[in-house]
Amino acid sequence: MGFRENLVALNCMIDGLCKAGQIDRAMEMYKSMETKDSFTYTSLVHNLCKAARFRCASKLMMKCLRDGKKILRASQRAVLDGLRSTG
Repeated sequence: MGFRENLVALNCMIDGLCKAGQIDRAMEMYKSMETKDSFTYTSLVHNLCKAARFRCASKLMMKCLRDGKKILRASQRAVLDGLRSTG
């Protein structure tokens, strides 16, 4: 019997790392995940916007949309507003 990754625990860990200011470590954890859901993408995009990393957030949001996952409209708006304000 093999072990599967616990998606809920990883999402909580990513969100916690972002809130603690360790966004780069959260991105490394995101890249190492096999399965990603819309909560993973939404959490990362939201926290990247809070850290004013709008370009990275936009790339992640586009990957999310290409994969057919949904992302909260508030996070989409935050990315677009951030990109618009930075030029």
